[in-house]
Amino acid sequence: MGRLLVLVSLLACACGPSVGGPGDNNDGGINPPPPPEVDADPPVMPDQDANSSPMDASSIYDSPIYPDGGECNDWVCTHPVDDGCRPNGGDQCGDGLDNNCNGRVDEGCTCEPGAVQPCFLGPPGRHGRGACVDGMQTCVGNSEFGTWGECIGGIRPMAETCDSQDNDCNGCADDNPECCTRELTCPSTMPDGHPFEDYVIDGTMFFPGPTTSWQWDVTGGPCDRLLGNRSFTLSGQTTPRLTFRPTLSGDYTVHVRIVAADGQVYECTFIVHIVGPGLRVEMCWDTTGTTDIDLHVHRPGTTTPWFQSGIGATNQDDCYYMNCKASAIPPNRPDWGNAASPLAECVGGPEGTTWMQRGVCYNPRLDIDNIRTAGIPENINIDNPVDGGTYRVMVHFYGPTLGNNETHPLVNIYCGGHLLGTYGQAPDQLAGFNRGGGFNAGLMWRTVDVTTHVTGADTTGCDLTPLHPPGQTSGYYVTNNNNAY
Repeated sequence: MGRLLVLVSLLACACGPSVGGPGDNNDGGINPPPPPEVDADPPVMPDQDANSSPMDASSIYDSPIYPDGGECNDWVCTHPVDDGCRPNGGDQCGDGLDNNCNGRVDEGCTCEPGAVQPCFLGPPGRHGRGACVDGMQTCVGNSEFGTWGECIGGIRPMAETCDSQDNDCNGCADDNPECCTRELTCPSTMPDGHPFEDYVIDGTMFFPGPTTSWQWDVTGGPCDRLLGNRSFTLSGQTTPRLTFRPTLSGDYTVHVRIVAADGQVYECTFIVHIVGPGLRVEMCWDTTGTTDIDLHVHRPGTTTPWFQSGIGATNQDDCYYMNCKASAIPPNRPDWGNAASPLAECVGGPEGTTWMQRGVCYNPRLDIDNIRTAGIPENINIDNPVDGGTYRVMVHFYGPTLGNNETHPLVNIYCGGHLLGTYGQAPDQLAGFNRGGGFNAGLMWRTVDVTTHVTGADTTGCDLTPLHPPGQTSGYYVTNNNNAY
């Protein structure tokens, strides 16, 4: 299993001009800085909670955050970015930006339900600058056309703090007179991690001084929001060195709170991107621990029934718990012509010892099979999918029957490490999913067709087609005791 040690360069603190865009007077403090410009650094929208009311666009143009003067005379951001707000206009559909700066992204724009896009909840001119990182938003609605939901996650513009970061994303870092005595150097970008491998973050690389306490926390993706951050493990949360071990792909928000020996409190927030190769399908549900829900992926170019190709014969076109786990015995294992992966892709998972014994990491495979363990997802991976192949995803309610209660499965599609689709997420939860039937029976939700695009050895994207009942353009495609493709 791999171990990744994240090293962050420590920037020396100096009372010199802030680093901005091209043309900045970055002369190392030899010449005096230019005089402050009026309203050169207007405040930005605060880190708004997703459930709070939208901010009025006019508040973006208030007076500067910091008063003139101070211990340093060169704190002014001399080349701030243009916020690019259009207070009287609407959002430009499809760009994932809050063009009119009203606290909502692509409102009123239609989209395909379940689709996911990057989004940025801040002035569009500050997108992609400084510490700012995109969040994600899902298209909601269970009809032919949906609308974009809330922008969740990412890092938005915040008031400038002394951490060597451009927190307000205006093009200048630490443009605050107090920052001449900064001790904290928050990381702006982090190396990518990998599922089933330790990701180690050494906090002393960005705060080397004496401390009295450390507190780390990590927030995951859609399944973690449903299950309560259960798809990963943490150790060392109260020490300078955090070890984070994920099982799923996606963006994870890491936050650390440091109390220095003098009582001063320092904080950093940054994103760690966990990348798995190829096509990765994850599924979770809100009644883990009491119900058994199973994930299936069907081979491209075939339409054979789920579970069986004939009476008593396991269908090799269907990857699921019976034939895709490490414990599955050939000839039941699906052979779809995909190249095997390095053992490193398999050995960190729950069946790592068995994969080691087999000496090969198969594609496709089921890494995690949750029968009735609370808070655990399932996922199926095809590290080397076929270019142009269409894989069908199905969710099966194995059991037991819940009577008048129901469970709500959630399916996420990752291609090349990027989340492209989320299906069954509130407010568009699947209703009436409450009847199990064991093997080859019970409720089956045919969720989405995924067509993969591969260049060389890299999965560069996927086209997602959510599935509806035959002849309909909306609704979830669910059958009972019917295992037809």
